[in-house]
Amino acid sequence: MKVVVALDGSPEAFLGARWVANLPLSAVDEVLVTSIVERPVLLGAWGYVQAPAMAEAYAEAWELSKHEARRVVESGAAVCAGSGCTVRTIVREGHPTSELTALVGEVGADLIMVGPHGRGRLESILLGSVSQSLLHAMPTSILVAREPVRAPERVLLAFDGSPHSLAAARFLAQFPLPPGVRIDVLAVVDGLHSRYVEHGAADLRDLIALERRGAAEVIQQAVEVLEAAGRTAKPAIRHGDPKAEILAAVREFKSDLIVVGARGVGGFRGMILGSVSRAVSKAALCSTLVVDHRAGAGKQGGS
Repeated sequence: MKVVVALDGSPEAFLGARWVANLPLSAVDEVLVTSIVERPVLLGAWGYVQAPAMAEAYAEAWELSKHEARRVVESGAAVCAGSGCTVRTIVREGHPTSELTALVGEVGADLIMVGPHGRGRLESILLGSVSQSLLHAMPTSILVAREPVRAPERVLLAFDGSPHSLAAARFLAQFPLPPGVRIDVLAVVDGLHSRYVEHGAADLRDLIALERRGAAEVIQQAVEVLEAAGRTAKPAIRHGDPKAEILAAVREFKSDLIVVGARGVGGFRGMILGSVSRAVSKAALCSTLVVDHRAGAGKQGGS
């Protein structure tokens, strides 16, 4: 597996590095710790850099920013090295979102890790907004790291049968997790009442039973993928708003990682994820892994 860890010097951003350190990786896995430095433009825009003193101050500030970025990535690399994987560092200049997207493509990363919030001493790198921008651009699978930082013990996979959610199941099946991890596979059925008349059910109980049978058939796809990889998977079905039900399930199951496809709407029309992935990643109290449908297994280490 190839992982990019994006840092900006803030404590929240370092959650990604700490996450890596707790995963069962090996020497075949590669982690690239990076920080993106955006050149200040305010002084130039006002024309003050023409004055020698201001130009010198500008140059010193720019060098200081690059120095701080190098210090940050070295600190992050030291944290990641505890996992036993191969660790490299890189500092790039430019806009955080575009540079991270380009870097992911250049190295063929399977996953990028970011913090939920940002703004460390490298003030131009705002990982809070960058993480949401990356989720929108979706250059690869993205893990938004939050506390608790440990190898996951309980994982919640939100599944709707779409190609994106099936990719999430396959990615999770090969993701480096500790032995004995429990995976709850959740299907959320939405819009029961709007289809009550359409199905011609005798009463709402009949429609609920019909929906649950359909959801059970869909969710079995994910269970089979996970169990074929030696994972323990338990199906769960809920009715209601997908975002609310996913977050409620996280609390009930005490999940420390949510896994969801980047987009949704599978063949079973009542189950809709779609933009839910971005909403959940923003509101969740635990880490969230949003999987792009193009994600491959990569060279996975661990079990």
